[in-house]
Amino acid sequence: MKLSAVIPVYEEAGCLEASVTELGAALERLAPGSWEIVLVDDGSRDGTGPLIDALVADDERLRGAHHEANRGKGAAIRTGVALTRGEAVLFSDADLSTPVETLDVFLERLEAGADVVVGNRKSREATIERSQPWIRVQLGLGFTKLANAVTGMAVADYTCGFKLFRGDEARAIFAELGTARWCFDVEVLARAVRRGLRIVEVPVRWHHEEDTRVKVLRDVLQSFIELVDIRRRLGRVPKGGGG
Repeated sequence: MKLSAVIPVYEEAGCLEASVTELGAALERLAPGSWEIVLVDDGSRDGTGPLIDALVADDERLRGAHHEANRGKGAAIRTGVALTRGEAVLFSDADLSTPVETLDVFLERLEAGADVVVGNRKSREATIERSQPWIRVQLGLGFTKLANAVTGMAVADYTCGFKLFRGDEARAIFAELGTARWCFDVEVLARAVRRGLRIVEVPVRWHHEEDTRVKVLRDVLQSFIELVDIRRRLGRVPKGGGG
């Protein structure tokens, strides 16, 4: 198996089938006959679960998993990565906010020696087709600065939902993941640095999709608690990340 893609899904019934079709076409072009998509329903209540079951039943290249209750994006990706078999493992948001053709460039970086390739929306070379609201942008910048200060890393964009890993490294890192929700990306990259892996950030094209599940005050507080917990469990890591 050459390529595995993991899509964490929470109440995405409206866009999921089209996204799977688009991503599957890209994977077939890049790794003909040697790819899989793992869909993880994180306790959806909008029909996403039955939709995943129907998609998986119709295509042997698709695999599905279900959380009975919502456990968080990090937990969903951890479940999905554990099921992968690919030499390279991608995780992507279900709405494909970063276009699937970005994977071509990411694979080139992996083949050139990177171990983890991370989408960077904050680079001057990134193309933002539709920006987040101003307050979300500012909170994101503040989160990045705080995460770098707490962990000792130097990452420009932790939370872009498009990341590619060497398969064995992804499975090892996510098996140890202890952060289930908003800050799981920070722990994943901190663990990658601790393993001596080379992390490369690549400017991406990206568009914002409205997300009514985000509650700013609640999620800011939750993120701070999670960062403190990551620091408690991992300490400061050797300065790294980004490139």
